[in-house]
Amino acid sequence: MDLSPGKHYIVAIDGVSGSGKSSTAKTVARELGILHLDTGAMYRAVTFLALEAGLSPRQTPEIDALVKGLHWDADAQGKLTVDGRDLSGDIRTAPVTAAVSDYARIREVRHSLVPVQRSIGMRQPAVVEGRDMATVVFPDARFKFFMSASPEVRARRRVMELQSMNLPADYAQVLSNLSERDSKDSGREHGPLTMAPDAIEIDTSGLTFEGQVAIIVSHVLKNLP
Repeated sequence: MDLSPGKHYIVAIDGVSGSGKSSTAKTVARELGILHLDTGAMYRAVTFLALEAGLSPRQTPEIDALVKGLHWDADAQGKLTVDGRDLSGDIRTAPVTAAVSDYARIREVRHSLVPVQRSIGMRQPAVVEGRDMATVVFPDARFKFFMSASPEVRARRRVMELQSMNLPADYAQVLSNLSERDSKDSGREHGPLTMAPDAIEIDTSGLTFEGQVAIIVSHVLKNLP
């Protein structure tokens, strides 16, 4: 179903790591017939490229230069490429997951990526997901959601995701990493993880995947002009 002609709108989905944002946003976008933009993948890509270049989070000038020199693109399905490279597999590895919060909190990184995210999101109706979509990047989004779930549920989901990709997954380590990332994401100075006052919160701990998708899709369809 394509609801987009002549009617631009943004569905902003924020939430904690492992709450199901990415898979939910992708399916919501497909059901609505609009673009899906995973901004978390952009920060993961920067992290991967910084690690690849041997840059630590303390090397701010070098990272700033790296990010400013990148060319981003997204196809109709929301698949991101960076300088023509598809990094979708590289950015889901354990080293990137462990380090992404440290690179994502760098002011220069966020200042460089936010305009790119806005540019992509304003080309056509889109479902955009991340941690500051409704508060920083698209504060005027017509639809805002915040997804949460208990740490234990999120850790189990992440382990299953890693196992499905044939990557090593230790539940205790994953749970520890999630808790640490929650603290870093909520406490950072620039673009902290927080729920917009006018967002609808969805606790996915006891929901099926189909249920959480249905909540968002039905709300959007009911409130479109």
